[in-house]
Amino acid sequence: MSRDDVPQLKLFQRMRRQKPVTASGTAEGLSWTLDSAGTLTLSGAGAVDSMIGTPWNPDNVTSLVIKDGVTGVGLLAFYGHKHLKSVRIPASVTQIGGCAFQDCAALERVELPDGLTFVGGAAFQGCAALEQVRIPDSVTGIGGWAFRDCHALSSIDIPGGVTEIGDFTFAFCKSLSEIRIPGGVRQIGNSAFAFCENLESVTIPDGVTRIGDFAFQFCRNLSEVRLPGSVAEIGDFAFQFCERLPHVRIPDGVGRVGDWAFMNCTNLQRASVPARAEIGMGAFGGHTAVVRRDPGKE
Repeated sequence: MSRDDVPQLKLFQRMRRQKPVTASGTAEGLSWTLDSAGTLTLSGAGAVDSMIGTPWNPDNVTSLVIKDGVTGVGLLAFYGHKHLKSVRIPASVTQIGGCAFQDCAALERVELPDGLTFVGGAAFQGCAALEQVRIPDSVTGIGGWAFRDCHALSSIDIPGGVTEIGDFTFAFCKSLSEIRIPGGVRQIGNSAFAFCENLESVTIPDGVTRIGDFAFQFCRNLSEVRLPGSVAEIGDFAFQFCERLPHVRIPDGVGRVGDWAFMNCTNLQRASVPARAEIGMGAFGGHTAVVRRDPGKE
């Protein structure tokens, strides 16, 4: 979510509080019903747009069923439905917009359909109870902040068609213990996995050229990281406070190791760095033996 979205978000929050509680109706060309058990059912053709102008009370919704025929879930569509626990999305939906399920703190289960192509920025940010989500292979884009603060998320597979992991995409996913980064990814954004405190190992595939600033900062249990030869840039603070990391080999193609990139890695005894690479300010702690090597050598 960008700064440009903030005024719309505030307007949305103000208008939604004024909505009456009703049991059924139409909105944005779609029909909806909300039953006594808290199940909201949407049907018809078209996309669920932002909830400005939509009349149900989000505090009464505990489960969401979207019927086949609905083609998209738009910006802010179900933002802040704090009692929503489960979501079923049909195959007809191809995109999930920014902040669509942001701050649905009770959301435990979501079924994403085959055929989905895009998950918008901050789409599931703050879904603290979400433990697992299967992102279908058809997805080619995942926006920044998409799963930030999903504290219960323990594992996730990123589809092979994704080329970039955006800023803060999985930051503060405190239960995430493993991550599979597909071979098509070229960039890992700023703070993409920051504060993933239980992340133990990550293999970065060949093809990734940039590891962003703060990308793995405060991944305190990260004990193994393999950097491919394609990496050209390691950002500032990229692995700061990865306290269990014992050693690291910087690939030959890296031109610069960013400022404070491996600072406070208290278990990092040895770092092998190509002779031509620039080492930024405070990139390694004083306890780390930095070994310069010629290209192609250990």
